[in-house]
Amino acid sequence: MAESSSRLILDYEKVKISTKETKKEQQDAKDVDERPSWLPDGWIMEVNRGDDGTIYRYYTSPISGLTFMMKSEVLEYLFSRMDERFLESKNCATHNKLVMTHEWLPNDWMIEVRAGGENIDKMFKFYVYPPAGVRLFSKEDVLTYINKSKITPFDTNGQCDTSMKDNILANVEFNPHSLPKGWVKELVFRKTENGVRKDPYYTDPVSNYSFRTRRSAMLYVQTGKIPKRAFIQRTRVHDLYSFEKSADLHESLRKRLSFTTTTNQKPRRSLKLKNSSLTKEILSEEETSYSSEEDFCYDDSSDSTTKIRKNMAKIAKKNGKSRKMISLNTLKCSVGRPPKRSNEIRGMTCEVEIKQQSDSD
Repeated sequence: MAESSSRLILDYEKVKISTKETKKEQQDAKDVDERPSWLPDGWIMEVNRGDDGTIYRYYTSPISGLTFMMKSEVLEYLFSRMDERFLESKNCATHNKLVMTHEWLPNDWMIEVRAGGENIDKMFKFYVYPPAGVRLFSKEDVLTYINKSKITPFDTNGQCDTSMKDNILANVEFNPHSLPKGWVKELVFRKTENGVRKDPYYTDPVSNYSFRTRRSAMLYVQTGKIPKRAFIQRTRVHDLYSFEKSADLHESLRKRLSFTTTTNQKPRRSLKLKNSSLTKEILSEEETSYSSEEDFCYDDSSDSTTKIRKNMAKIAKKNGKSRKMISLNTLKCSVGRPPKRSNEIRGMTCEVEIKQQSDSD
């Protein structure tokens, strides 16, 4: 009898402990899912639990769609007033013809603009889906591909050749990643003596400022400060590509098809070595801040070091220097007056002169 009562007591204690643990787990789960008081209304909070039990919280802005994992990041974002700039860009995009006429275009699709016509006086617009290598000629063809996975053949009556890269003028991407709606990324193609150069430009629909890197564009969105390299294009990207299928080639695009001198050497800058070495000068020309985001690249896949060495050889040849390759790591130049000769050498010279004079006497 005593044993049965003790067993009942033990079972009761186990049930009591189990109930407490269950309540604690429920309270912990409630605390995990509870929305923090500092998070603004409208923000989305998502909670995930890792395999090891670690809790991960994600906070997403309803305006920009940007996601953060820490409270400090959210507060920094709120104080930067980025949401206001995102709203401003979004409102401006609703009145932008280029953006609105291509609002139907799915993500990861872009516009490809090519030169064509009998006298290369026309420009043609294509819709390209790079992941699948698909190129289509109209909105209807794109929708057919999306809905039925069917590629519609197109015909430009021989006016535009899509089998080569020489006639590509630009690739245009709408709403690039991490930038507000309405922004446009334009990848400009230019012919040079070294191949085809590609220069990206990120354009703000509100201020019309263009930025050479995504980083500088994001910095502008975060702070509202315009960097030194930002500029306003004479012909806006929103005005250049607002046509359908084909149009007359814009005068500002014509020069992209002709060969231009590369910027590896600046003709206005003296090639004399002043305070910096020849190596530093060449590296500063080749490895600019744009190289991190494909701002200055060529279609050929040659190594960048090989290009730098070739450019060094060209400069040395133009200056009449020896063709011997200069080291990329160190380059020492003699500066100042030549060293004085030692007394021993000077004495030997005097003895030779005296001897020659005595022989002549």
